[in-house]
Amino acid sequence: MRKLRLATPGPTEVPQRLLLAGAREIVHHRSAEMEALIGEINAGLPPLFGTTGPVYTICSSGTGAMESAVASCFSPGDEVLVVSNGYFGERFQSICRSYGLTVHVVESPWGTSADPAAVAACHRAHPAIKGAFVVYSETSTGALNDIEAIAALFRDTGVITVVDAISGLITHPVEMDAWGLDVVLAASHKGFMLPPGLAFVAVSEKGWRAVEQAAGPGYYWSFERLREFYPLSSSSPAVSLLLGLHESLRMLAEEGLPAIQRRHRVIGLAVERALQALGFEKFIEEPHRRSHVITAAFAPPGIDSNVLLKVLSTEQGITMTGGQAHLKGKLLRVGHVGAVDALDLCAIVGGIELALASLGHPFTPGAGLGQVVRTFHEEGPAC
Repeated sequence: MRKLRLATPGPTEVPQRLLLAGAREIVHHRSAEMEALIGEINAGLPPLFGTTGPVYTICSSGTGAMESAVASCFSPGDEVLVVSNGYFGERFQSICRSYGLTVHVVESPWGTSADPAAVAACHRAHPAIKGAFVVYSETSTGALNDIEAIAALFRDTGVITVVDAISGLITHPVEMDAWGLDVVLAASHKGFMLPPGLAFVAVSEKGWRAVEQAAGPGYYWSFERLREFYPLSSSSPAVSLLLGLHESLRMLAEEGLPAIQRRHRVIGLAVERALQALGFEKFIEEPHRRSHVITAAFAPPGIDSNVLLKVLSTEQGITMTGGQAHLKGKLLRVGHVGAVDALDLCAIVGGIELALASLGHPFTPGAGLGQVVRTFHEEGPAC
């Protein structure tokens, strides 16, 4: 019997505890039981975002949350700035253009982080911009953007900062109020350890002023509808996912954010060392610019990462992701977000070693696993 394993940046492995919570009997979404459940969820979400304001839950993918920000905060013809250093920065561009916004792009190569100085220069060149969009953890590359520094550029202006924290939330610190973030977006299938289907939105006071002034189209994606119906859902919610979310918040509180973030940091370091020992090459050099959600690396010489991924899937039952766009066939992206521990990592790295051996790649067996053991020994218990 072969066990299937996910090592992707999302969706993630869902702990049995959350699966069982979501398997409970369905309750009506306007019942007293659901009202109490949502009340506890609403109390548990804001600390994860670093805000004292409400966090709204939408039944959608993360892309739905991204679109909701564009639809709710801007009007056709508005000028906006999009920080783009990967696939999801490009997605923000596409959504903005589909709503008739004029987009100014601050672009940096895939695998690098945005330079706040370049963002400031773009703002000086286009002083009429009304919003700045930035992806916190760019899962197409594993790069981390300095959202605190970028938000500081606009804190005392009329520009609102919109942050895709879909994978960065929980795994990295997010201090929405302290950093001056205006719209923060997240989703269920990353750090929350749940299946896809829920998205989360937090909006600052400045963000609400932008919403009130906007004249864009929107009904399901309307922030104003979310506020009108809060604390309940504005539409029929995904009840089973909310039951799982309620339990997820308990699990997150039990471990605590500092421990969760340290665990992800150590796991990321262990994966990086393991891949290098097996002949992979770093994709992102600077440690402070690497996301703890995934580790991306160039495949060893002579290895097509698409072929490696197929072997991992068919022979080892491990699903990973490769490079997107121009990086297809070159990059391996090992996802390690959510409920991942040291033993999970041993299985993932062991699977990579078995796949490389079947492809005839020369390496010392156990070299990658040895680096996992070394890292956890040196860093101390993190999982």
